[in-house]
Amino acid sequence: MEFDTEGIVELMQVLERNYSLRARHPERAAIYADYEARSERFRAEASGWQCFPYGKAERCAIDWFPAQRPPGAPPAPAEGTPLLVFIHGGFWRALDRRVFSFIAEHYVKAGIAVAMVGYELAPVAKLTDIVDQAADALACLNRRAGELGFDTRRVGVSGHSAGGHLAAMVSAVPPQSLGGHPLMCVAPVSGVFSLAPLLLTSINHDVRMTPDDALRLSPSAMERFYTGEFIVAVGEKETDGFIGQSRDFVETAERKGAKATLQIVPGRTHFSVLEDLARPEFSLFQRVFEAITRTPASTA
Repeated sequence: MEFDTEGIVELMQVLERNYSLRARHPERAAIYADYEARSERFRAEASGWQCFPYGKAERCAIDWFPAQRPPGAPPAPAEGTPLLVFIHGGFWRALDRRVFSFIAEHYVKAGIAVAMVGYELAPVAKLTDIVDQAADALACLNRRAGELGFDTRRVGVSGHSAGGHLAAMVSAVPPQSLGGHPLMCVAPVSGVFSLAPLLLTSINHDVRMTPDDALRLSPSAMERFYTGEFIVAVGEKETDGFIGQSRDFVETAERKGAKATLQIVPGRTHFSVLEDLARPEFSLFQRVFEAITRTPASTA
């Protein structure tokens, strides 16, 4: 049997350009430095925030930002406030939850609690363990809902890049396994939903996925989802790989009975698109806010 070596090499180069983005975006470091500085300022000013573990590993921790009640606003409902859970990206091998605290600021001011989830990184952790950790974090939050003061019926999960993958995977876990209810919404931003293309990229040098892992841990391969809706967002200036993954996942989720919409965010790259999730003047923020704060179907 003869192999098309040149064709395989060309495919690997295409996949590398589509998913390994550091060389493509030299502005990435400056954007993340800005995010980190804004996050530090927000944490310094935020009242009542805390950090607590959900697992044994040091990185398995949650930064908790309680909802604020604006002056003159009615008291929080007895069942608690809505909650947005955010899972950071970095292709499961880089970054930290504290780079992204800035995303919580305007949700907190609008009466939504925010939990920023950390997890172990590859290659120390296997991808299957990281997926389990994301689910463990949500289960921990649900166990502490009374203490933390949030409504387990009004929870949304978002994530960026690899965090978008983890958010989608959490939505495939039966809610009774997490001690909660179906999610109000899941908002993957620039997510990865089919992992097979990454097997032939440099990303897998650290992540070390097998072909079986790539199928078993792909959101697109899940049998069903437990969420009111998917709000899938991707930047207009992202690669064909990321835009195609988002478009394909919306179609897949709809075939499996989930409500799903795609928002291609004008003018945004893979790294700047988080501005639209974080700031209330943008439609992505508004859509996530409205989805989390609507009345749960069971009490409508």
